[in-house]
Amino acid sequence: VGLEGYGKVDRARFRDLLADVFGVDDSLLMDRVFRCFDLDADNYISYEEYIRGMSTFLKGRMEEQVRFCFRVYDLNGDRYISKEEMFQMLKNCLFKGSEEDEDGVKDLVDLVLKKLDEDRDGRVSEADWTGAIAKESLLLTAFGQCLPGRAAVESYLSSTSAPKTASSTRAQANRILPAVSHTGISSPPSGASTPPVLPTKAEHLLHKAHVSKHVHPHRKDGSRRVDVAPSGGVSGR
Repeated sequence: VGLEGYGKVDRARFRDLLADVFGVDDSLLMDRVFRCFDLDADNYISYEEYIRGMSTFLKGRMEEQVRFCFRVYDLNGDRYISKEEMFQMLKNCLFKGSEEDEDGVKDLVDLVLKKLDEDRDGRVSEADWTGAIAKESLLLTAFGQCLPGRAAVESYLSSTSAPKTASSTRAQANRILPAVSHTGISSPPSGASTPPVLPTKAEHLLHKAHVSKHVHPHRKDGSRRVDVAPSGGVSGR
């Protein structure tokens, strides 16, 4: 049974989760992590996408996290990390968008590129990336934090007490994804198979429906209002 009846999480709410729970607070990379979770590109993370994404984000095998980080750093989705993308990420990470010391950032890009570009074509393919990380794992987050630290993962997972029965699993899922009449998020459909449970520490972030602390990057007016997708999905898809 599919999970299309479950609620969806919008970009602003997911950014809150990344910053408040996992310490990922670089605006550019927060947006890219959201994109990697949002597999159908509808600008919302469904229950199923959340569970699948968190599996890699929190406890993925090394090869899964290598692939995940590559997708985050490939800003334009062309399957390469270019020098321009490296410059943008390192400048944003080191100087938070200021114009200071651009020459120093360019030198750093050249240094990192030499370590990552195994076929010497001036850009980093996924094969280059995988090979370089296998030799030097510290390069995995070379362009900024896009994975949570161990302490954050352990804290997040320890806050979850796994239910022992299907009924308790469904009850906890109902608490996390409450009825439409309260938050605009749908409850699980009757008779649906039981999905994995969202950890309780983030529960309040996933069903609060007031104001996000992070400005939505696509709002021209700078509004901080959180939007919630209707249970039937986004109109016009």
